[in-house]
Parts: sequence; C-alpha cells; structure tokens
Amino acid sequence: MQKFLILKSGAVLDKRFLQKTMCSDRWTSVGFAHRFLSLKEAEQEAAQHENVRILWEEGQDWGDVT
Repeated sequence: MQKFLILKSGAVLDKRFLQKTMCSDRWTSVGFAHRFLSLKEAEQEAAQHENVRILWEEGQDWGDVT
C-alpha cells in the first residue's frame, strides 16, 4: 500500500519529516514521520508548510511526488 510523507527541504537530517501529534506538528526523523494514506491528505497538509516536498513509499521503494 502506497503511503505519503512530507519532507522539509534544506532541514538537518534528524528534523526533515513531519510528525503530527495531538498537540502540535513537529519535524523529526523518518522513523517517527506521519504517513498519510492518500495523496490528497498529504497535499492539503503540505500547503500549510513552506519548503516541503511530498514523498511516496511502498515497502522499501520510495520516490518524489512533487
């Protein structure tokens, strides 16, 4: 199943991926990143942040959406 992550361009390695929690959003490593189930959801969230890209992942494969 394909999932989508939001990557902040130019950020340090351990603060590149978006993590959504009940209280706030923060930038963290890929292991803690929020995985969106649809591209539409990821695009809506990405629109709220600057300098971000959307990546897709499926198993061990991944790529750039935007």
